[in-house]
Formats: sequence, C-alpha cells, structure tokens
Amino acid sequence: MKKLSLLPGIILLGIGIFYSLQKLNIQLFENQQSWQGLLILLGAAFLISGHFEKDNTAILPGILLFGLGIHFIYQPKLPTWPDHPAAFLFILSIGMLLTAARTKSGYATGMLLLAIGLFLHFFQTIIQSFSIVENGAELIESYWPFLMILIGSLLLFVKRRK
Repeated sequence: MKKLSLLPGIILLGIGIFYSLQKLNIQLFENQQSWQGLLILLGAAFLISGHFEKDNTAILPGILLFGLGIHFIYQPKLPTWPDHPAAFLFILSIGMLLTAARTKSGYATGMLLLAIGLFLHFFQTIIQSFSIVENGAELIESYWPFLMILIGSLLLFVKRRK
C-alpha cells in the first residue's frame, strides 16, 4: 500500500485554522489575515511535510512561498529591504542552497544565483564607484536579462551534451 503524503493534510489543516481565525475575529499577530500570511502558511506546510517525509523536493517550493510571504510583508515596512528583482534571487538562492545542503549537490547554482543577486542589489553602488565605466554600466543595466538568457541556454546545452 502506498504511503499517503502529509502535505494535503497539513495544507487543509493550515487553511482551516487560517480561515477559522478570520471567522472568529482572533488576532494573534499582525498581517495574519493577509494573502502574504497565506503564502507563509503554504510555505511552512511544504517545509514541515518535507521534513517529516524526508522529501528534499519540498524544500525549494517551501522556501519560495515562505520567503515571498515574508518579502511582501516586510518590504513596505523596512526601508533597507530590497524592492527589486534581487530580492527574489536571494529567496531562490536560499532555497537552492538549503536543498543542496540536504542533497549534498547543487551548491554551484545556488551560489551563482546568490552572487547575481548581490551584484544586482549593489549594482548602483558599484557603478558609482567606477565613474569611468558608466557608459558600459548603462549597457549592462539595459541588457542583463539577455545575458541571463544566454548563460542559461549555454548551461542547458552543455549539460545535455554530457
């Protein structure tokens, strides 16, 4: 007999508690009734299910949902919180690094995404410190998504040839 996954039960339990607290007007913490809170709840469900079932594939979606919920709650409240694409790369890299730590492989991709996120986060500071390369920086700033497409395509084709 195939073992039933914990994930559906945890999700239903969490959503039931989430909406019961709304119906009963019980306020435990700020933003508990927001869609961001629901993202955090779903992310926690993936993480809890993955932990107890020893399912490493649940780490990445759990971290993504949980991290995005935290990001959307704190981004408007904290002036130092990044509000650009680098924040999403940070969350994704954390998920990939935690998955790599659990599976003992895949650290390079997580570190690459973290490095790209750090570069994008500090891009303006880096460019301002090098006033000579300002024109080249504008070019990089305009076309960096195409560079990511090129690198990703190369990685896909190089991986397939092996």
